[in-house]
Amino acid sequence: MCGLLKRGLFCLVSGLISLSGYSAPILTAQLNQPCQECHADSDIQGISTDKVQANLFVSMDKYHDSVHGNVPCIACHQSQPESEGFSATPHVLKPIGDKVCESCHGVVMRDTVHAMQQSVHNQKIAKGLFSCTSCHNAHTMTAGEINHPDKKQIADGNLMCTNCHSRAGVFSQLSGGKASKSQDMAHSALPYATQHLSSLRCIDCHADATDTTLHRILPASQTIGCEQCHGDGSLLSARHKTFAPDENTIAGSKLGKGLFDDLALRNKLAAVAVSAPVVRQVDGALFTDTYMIGNNGSGRVDRLFAFVLCGFVILLICHGLGRLVISHQATGGKIEKRYLYTLPVRCWHWLNALCFAVLIISGCALHWVSSRFSLWVDVHNITGVLLCVIWLGFILLACCGNGHHYRVRWQGIIGRLVRQTRYYLYSIFRGEPHPEHASSAAKFNILQQLGYIVVMFLLLPLLIITGLLMMYPGYTPETLFTLPGKQVVAYLHYGLAVTMVAFIIIHLYLCSTGDTPGALIKGMIDGFHRTRTRK
Repeated sequence: MCGLLKRGLFCLVSGLISLSGYSAPILTAQLNQPCQECHADSDIQGISTDKVQANLFVSMDKYHDSVHGNVPCIACHQSQPESEGFSATPHVLKPIGDKVCESCHGVVMRDTVHAMQQSVHNQKIAKGLFSCTSCHNAHTMTAGEINHPDKKQIADGNLMCTNCHSRAGVFSQLSGGKASKSQDMAHSALPYATQHLSSLRCIDCHADATDTTLHRILPASQTIGCEQCHGDGSLLSARHKTFAPDENTIAGSKLGKGLFDDLALRNKLAAVAVSAPVVRQVDGALFTDTYMIGNNGSGRVDRLFAFVLCGFVILLICHGLGRLVISHQATGGKIEKRYLYTLPVRCWHWLNALCFAVLIISGCALHWVSSRFSLWVDVHNITGVLLCVIWLGFILLACCGNGHHYRVRWQGIIGRLVRQTRYYLYSIFRGEPHPEHASSAAKFNILQQLGYIVVMFLLLPLLIITGLLMMYPGYTPETLFTLPGKQVVAYLHYGLAVTMVAFIIIHLYLCSTGDTPGALIKGMIDGFHRTRTRK
């Protein structure tokens, strides 16, 4: 049995890989070319009064040099369903909010997202008036440094703050009616204010001292005091001696910042044979396909699956009501108990059920909950890894003696299938006995056995494989069956998940088809299978 399982799994993985094809990815420049034809023209004029005209022009040079330079336009800008798409002007687009940013940054920069969600901006400003793009221009922003910013980066960073805080109308709207003059923008209480304001960013004092991302902005009353920067073991010292996780603690990291004589410093570095500094940056390589996690859902597919599942549930409810109304199941007779479900099997069963419950909840949250996206990603990923371990436990149990229940007895299989199908569709309403009873030799009837084989040895492994490929998209082929690889994997994972939900619904319903309504559930708790003796 163990060898058969190993060969089956090897063939499954090998077959999936052999059916997939590899090809060069579509270049971002090609995807963006239709957009550039209009938006790269500095003379572009909007024809809609509800658009901000200044945002219609996008400098392609600045965009290519930005952190999003390798990201296609359609990754963030998508047309509304049922609209004419980008061929019609003005475009009818989906609203761009924090959820679009979080679909990428909620995974790779989860600490930053969490910090922003706890900032005073996110908590005090009315919903919809403040977002990531209030501070960051997605078309032009470059890789900023958490530590050791040069003077230009300091000035640019402070400009983002003063753009709102120094404009009376904007500040009043965002603050709920406060007057702009209520702020001490000159920081008159600060010694050597001019020197501080030219050498420090606003966030150096107004961000939480424990926040390494500098995105958890505190109220003005909770700003950093003098002693936190100028005392022994101060925050200023710590920030100037440590690097953020994505920076390189290597020689030459200060070059090009206007802080030193670069030529002299390069000569010194060459004299000690230090290798050239390597620039680490997010280059968008994972997001050059048409799929981005959490962003490319399909409302039509969601509605289709919802209708299918609802119709499925209605059929089962009708079946159950029919049993309740016209069933003539015997109520007399003695209940016999037979120990059939061992403790390891029961433990595996309930752990598997718990994992699927969490995966279904977190999966729904990834589709329809707009807040705490990165948290739900973590919950879903961790539970998915646990499901992998639990499935390996199932394989171990199968190899250690439980596998014979999944070995199909082919002799007379047609007749058994007909009898079992007839029982569920007709005989169960008449209270007739089950055509096949659970025993130590075979716990499942033929329909259950075939269903469990398909689910546990085909669908669940595919669900795990596609989940791991979404978790580590770098291993996903660029194309599968001539289609974008990540898109295929995403929809395959979604379809498999819905199929598993349908299986769980059937499984729960069949739990009520024992000789007593709770007999099968009790059996999976104490291990005893209960049957009623017939008079």
